[in-house]
Amino acid sequence: MQKETYAKTAALWELILAAWLCISMNVFTNFTNYFQYYLTGIVGIGTVLAGSFITIFRIWDAFTDLGVGAAVDRTNTRFGQFRPWIFAGMIICVISSGLLVFVPNALPENTALRMTAYIIIYMILVLGATMYNPATRSTAQILTDDPKQRASVGLIRGISLQIMYSVLPVIVFSHLLPASGGKFDYDFFVKWWGVYAVITVVFCVLAMIGLGKKDVKKSDFTAPSRKAFDFKQTWDVIKGNKPLQMLILSAGSDKLATVCQNNATVVVILFAITAGNAKLNSGANTYTLIPCILMLLLGLGGIARRLGPRKAMNFGSWGGIVVCVLSMLLWIFGDPKSMSFPGMEGYDGWTFFTLAYLVLWCLYKGFTMVTSNVTNPMIADVIDYETYRSGNYVPGLIGSLFSFADKVISSLGPTLVSVLIATVGFGNQLPDATTPFSNKLFAIGLFGMYGIVIIGLIVNLVAMKFYDLTPEKMAEIRRTLGERKDV
Repeated sequence: MQKETYAKTAALWELILAAWLCISMNVFTNFTNYFQYYLTGIVGIGTVLAGSFITIFRIWDAFTDLGVGAAVDRTNTRFGQFRPWIFAGMIICVISSGLLVFVPNALPENTALRMTAYIIIYMILVLGATMYNPATRSTAQILTDDPKQRASVGLIRGISLQIMYSVLPVIVFSHLLPASGGKFDYDFFVKWWGVYAVITVVFCVLAMIGLGKKDVKKSDFTAPSRKAFDFKQTWDVIKGNKPLQMLILSAGSDKLATVCQNNATVVVILFAITAGNAKLNSGANTYTLIPCILMLLLGLGGIARRLGPRKAMNFGSWGGIVVCVLSMLLWIFGDPKSMSFPGMEGYDGWTFFTLAYLVLWCLYKGFTMVTSNVTNPMIADVIDYETYRSGNYVPGLIGSLFSFADKVISSLGPTLVSVLIATVGFGNQLPDATTPFSNKLFAIGLFGMYGIVIIGLIVNLVAMKFYDLTPEKMAEIRRTLGERKDV
């Protein structure tokens, strides 16, 4: 059989640096995850209203994606199609995030005044993050046509995000939060902004370097769209691109689960209130970092390369469901108070609960990273499929439509957690490390950490039954697109 050749391929260093743009995007999400506490503690609004505002902000974020995505598809400068947007978004994010922390607190203690300032600045911050979101979604497609290299982008993202999500809890719960007396107060947010700003700048710059040789003005491969923005075209993409519909359904439900799981209140309930020490979250992430990376490198990370994205998504979803059920049973029937790690106060040797939790968490990370990290290669395939289906090359629009639906669905997370918390008596303040344990809070914590994840993984299995971009289909699409270029 003749070996398939590809019009675009990338060097390993390009795959790595460009994939790192995902860190800047995800640290933005992680940065804003804690602002429910800023709204209740500094701005001065109730917990349900705070959660609702965060939901509204994410919906605003989703709508800005459509406009920016359409603009990106029509950009063609000597600095490229995507990099000008990355650079502009980075500058706006750093400045506006600082203003978000400093300005409301500096205003008189008037809730309406502080809320108005917060809303205006947050809308600007969201616009900045939206500017480099199309490049984040389209990274694999920009760099290469090779499906194995596209899968490698997903693997690099997975390892990078695993490190990021292991390091950030250590920074927050082992350093910033203890320095603030266990409170998410103004001092905490000032320091947290500094961490966010540095990470965003570093990884945006590295990503621009990685994209440099592929994101160029001259049309070596496919020219940016010159058509004016057309809502009819947008609707045609949504209606006619079934793989995009299924991918949106799958990734949106997963993102909702991730938002709830990473919600600061859910983490506080399980680790600070139930297990007795907020630092346990960062400790667990520290001890599972290397095993999770090894799992990705030696086994799970290669699944997408061997099976193709759809089969990999099914594999990761089934594995994740089983592990989540076992994890919930461990928290219910085990002894969370016995969890401890070397170097922590009260450590008296490894316990069954600690070891079982670490094993299950590693397995959970491994399986769910398979599901999350095949998303970007699948977006690249969907972009190629749209070009094959309609003749339109619109990576910005595809990425933005995906982000739009993803953010609208996941925006329900903060409101969901806030409503659940309010039903058990926390209407004006959120639980913190000093809140006493209750079974109702414990149930909310388990549902936020694992229950919503299980629902999202079931949605994955349903969506993949209707996602028909198999490796064989993509090979046919690449051949057809190649023949069109030769005509």
